[in-house]
Amino acid sequence: KDLRNFKVDTNIAGRAYQLEAIKRVAENFAVTHNERYVGTNRKSLLVMATGSGKTRTSAAIVDMLTKCNWAKRILFLADRNALVTQAKNAFKEHLEHLSSIDLTKEKEDNSTRLVFSTYPTIMNKIDSLRSEEERFYGVGHFDVIIIDEAHRSVYQKYRAIFEYFDSLLIGLTATPKKN
Repeated sequence: KDLRNFKVDTNIAGRAYQLEAIKRVAENFAVTHNERYVGTNRKSLLVMATGSGKTRTSAAIVDMLTKCNWAKRILFLADRNALVTQAKNAFKEHLEHLSSIDLTKEKEDNSTRLVFSTYPTIMNKIDSLRSEEERFYGVGHFDVIIIDEAHRSVYQKYRAIFEYFDSLLIGLTATPKKN
């Protein structure tokens, strides 16, 4: 379905700037080329001030991507356990119909729709073998990866995560990194 036509649930994210951010992500991922609807861009970055609702905005984006059949499984990455727990609780409050786990505390399940993890935890999961040379998470397991606090240097340190998974990437940041 065309993401650009999705009606955002304003109970999840209803502030004007949140709706604008969601609209811009939809426009970035879903474009019309030669009168054909195609998805060409695979990365988006949301730069929003601290306390402006980046997690709620990303939950509304997940709602949009799942309801438009663009995504089945989502990985949410944060650099600290406290941020993983906060994000999982916020998503659970607004998207209770999607099963979720915190990989830092719970055992993984192949049918879970929302997976919350720290960078080292997911690195261990993709580096370790499940059984008979098969990784638990294949390259196409996640359709979307959300990167909390994307301005930190984690991209360089944990670049292998983003190179391993073939998925859409959505970065969340309050302070963009200067080059």
